[in-house]
Amino acid sequence: MEQVGLAIVGSTGVIGKTHIEAIAQLSSCRLVGVNARRQEPLVQQASELGVKAYPTLVDVLSDSEVDAIVIATPHPSHRDITIQAVEAGKHVLAEKPMSVTPSEADDMVEAARRSGATLGVLFNNRFRPEAIKMRELIDQGAIGKIYRATMTSAMFRTQDYYDRLDWRGTWQDEGGGALINQGIHAIDMFQWLAGMPQSVFGVVRTLKHTVEVEDYASAILEYEGGVLGTLHCDTVQAPNQQRIEIFGENGALIMDDWNVTLHRLKTPVQEFLETDKTIKFIAPESEAETFKFEVVGGGHAPAIDDFALAILEGRQPAITGEDGARSQELVAAITLSGCRGEKVSLPVDRSEYDGLMEELRRTRKLPGD
Repeated sequence: MEQVGLAIVGSTGVIGKTHIEAIAQLSSCRLVGVNARRQEPLVQQASELGVKAYPTLVDVLSDSEVDAIVIATPHPSHRDITIQAVEAGKHVLAEKPMSVTPSEADDMVEAARRSGATLGVLFNNRFRPEAIKMRELIDQGAIGKIYRATMTSAMFRTQDYYDRLDWRGTWQDEGGGALINQGIHAIDMFQWLAGMPQSVFGVVRTLKHTVEVEDYASAILEYEGGVLGTLHCDTVQAPNQQRIEIFGENGALIMDDWNVTLHRLKTPVQEFLETDKTIKFIAPESEAETFKFEVVGGGHAPAIDDFALAILEGRQPAITGEDGARSQELVAAITLSGCRGEKVSLPVDRSEYDGLMEELRRTRKLPGD
């Protein structure tokens, strides 16, 4: 079988090592080489893996054996690496989050379009069986027309977590906190399942950590037809929580820390509220079905496999650059709304958001903090 030659940029970090383990499981691609800033661990890693060690990105992009790169560096570097790679004729799979701002994501998408290169974004949670099942049930109409959706992503972080790396918790480099970094996986999955809102009203706060960015954020989302949703992300709540709830005319779909339950209503909501005459404060009866999955890994292997097969088959990957940019758009809208104290429509005005980022980088704090 033909294989795609991959190189990992940022290979010695935790995420880079995760990608290496994933690639080893696949027949659609092979690891040609690795690249990282610190040369000593890079050379040792390459020797252990039996692959090439690339001291610089230029070395990676100059190797004809490399068909595509997987970017596992912090997201502030994603835009520039992507543009250099696609202009050198390489395909790109970028880790989440795609970039710092929607403008940067636009630049990445446009550069890939001009070059004809494939651009994918690695939101591995979409490839987990729980996520696939939820999307399948929604597409099949199991819960009917959606009228409410809510999401919580609470991933506790210590102060030491932010202090260990100087780019974390800063507007200059990270470009945000709980939304763009920790919450981005849940936000991507949420918008993939419930769709993108038309507008948001957000609140962003630096509640507990000594950082510039938000560690606490909530938003009200308004969808087409007046449907409402809510979203919350933070790095201060204990215990941690990952929860998505989607309510429809025929039932509800709930994921609580990756436990997926479908509640099927015996009578649709609208029909029950119009016809029930029992004069009791009850809701329609429902039957619950909880789905069990044997989960191996976090979805990285199937995500990389899909990307490699997309190159071999001449198709788009399951998560394109445009797809990956949607969660970026939602994060930006909530941040802009929270800082301005007003509802923000999507898509976000690029110049207004870039102006906000300049302001935040200058003041190094959220308005009101």
